[in-house]
Amino acid sequence: MLNRINKNLKSSFKQLSNIHSAFNSKILVYFGLLAYWSVILVGTFLNFN
Repeated sequence: MLNRINKNLKSSFKQLSNIHSAFNSKILVYFGLLAYWSVILVGTFLNFN
């Protein structure tokens, strides 16, 4: 019985780590896009002045 609980816990932790890494990847992509677009917008407005 303890062996089955141990297997369930291990699989749960693996799934949580996969969700956590996907969440971190999504945040990194959004942050990168935000930085990219802010550089474009700042460059655009500096050229108009």
